[in-house]
Amino acid sequence: MELDETPIRLSQLTILKKVADDYSHLEEDYILTKITSASTRFEDPVARRFDGLTMFISVKGTLKVTINLSEITVEPNSILFIPPDTVFKPLGWEGEELEAYLLFLSTHFINDLNIDLNTISTSLFTNNNLLMQLTSSQLSLLMRYFDLLHVNALEKNNYNRNIARSLASAACYQMMALGEEAANQTVTRHPQARKLTYALTFLRLVRDYHRVHRSIGFYAGKMFISPKYLSLIIKEATGKSAAEWIDQYVLQEAKNLLRYSGKNVQQIAYELNFSNQSSFGKYFKHLTGMSPTKFQNSL
Repeated sequence: MELDETPIRLSQLTILKKVADDYSHLEEDYILTKITSASTRFEDPVARRFDGLTMFISVKGTLKVTINLSEITVEPNSILFIPPDTVFKPLGWEGEELEAYLLFLSTHFINDLNIDLNTISTSLFTNNNLLMQLTSSQLSLLMRYFDLLHVNALEKNNYNRNIARSLASAACYQMMALGEEAANQTVTRHPQARKLTYALTFLRLVRDYHRVHRSIGFYAGKMFISPKYLSLIIKEATGKSAAEWIDQYVLQEAKNLLRYSGKNVQQIAYELNFSNQSSFGKYFKHLTGMSPTKFQNSL
């Protein structure tokens, strides 16, 4: 079955309601669906591209799906991550009775979570495989977060979004912890996987030095390899370039400081080792489309 590369641009909520036996949502910040019967839901499927992160947990049954033209088999007791703006297409179910859960987090909502990249294990990001097998206890743990998000969406009050941010952040950290464990086991089983080891080292260095150093050459020097080779292996191992990783860490730190530190833009520019406020402003606007002052005043 060929992949239809033209996504249907419908509301995420509209699409997910069609394939769900049960669902809840907080506007379009997040949508949680439960699928318990394949029936005709995957007949003549089309490719989709959602503006957000999708997490798909399979409890029973086996799903086949294509992601950016690569076919992936999602077996029971596993979780599939579908990154934002990724073309994917379900191909159908096999095996026993179906039971699956899908959590969609919009890009806008994810950006509002303000997850601290400095505390995130970098191991998760080095795994090109978007599919992670779960133990029974890990599956049960993640389902508790899904259940709480479901309840929060149903009980309407003035604090729903605050509760949702806390729950979603906690769930993301939990999945990162599981991803770190899986990635470290991969390195242990395959000690010759040099690219993965380099990627882990690079991301740990970026976590430690991004407030001071934004040059790829600095990190390459720390690792005793050339900047060109570092850029190549990071792109192959993570799907993102070394420069993109550095920018992501610096940008998140800048946003944290602008939002919570109480410091002005000039103070933050110097704290992040920019030569002056102007160079920091150009850097921030290039990545976000707005000036640091505008971002700070919008909070």
